[in-house]
Amino acid sequence: MLLMRIRTPTAKVGYLLVVIVGIVLTVVPLTVLRFELGFVWATVVIVAAVVVAARTFRSPGESDAPRPWWKMTSTRGSGILLSAMFLIQGIMASSGAFASPSPVLAVIGGLVALAVAALYLNSAVRVQGTPVPSLPESSRPKLSP
Repeated sequence: MLLMRIRTPTAKVGYLLVVIVGIVLTVVPLTVLRFELGFVWATVVIVAAVVVAARTFRSPGESDAPRPWWKMTSTRGSGILLSAMFLIQGIMASSGAFASPSPVLAVIGGLVALAVAALYLNSAVRVQGTPVPSLPESSRPKLSP
């Protein structure tokens, strides 16, 4: 099975730019049609992008093996930074909910962001301070099907 792993900072930034541009290009027309449709789509796409990034982004020395379910980042610092960003997003969405055309959706979006922040914080607490280098491909044991 071919596993896609994104290791270089350039590729990671490229992935994030594609996600951001993709969200803008799809959310704006959907929101024009109906606010709720655009909001729900943006929330679903952001969660999907976070899941894909958590499963495919790897530090240079990190193994290609699947990560434990709780591991969102390879370092504690990046987990804390991303947790803080989603925490702020969740607080801002929830506190500004009453100014939104759909307060209920704004609160739900805020709760989703807070849940993602909690996952990143959990990862930051559980991950080691620095990633442990993995064995070279030739030294890894081969698993038979």
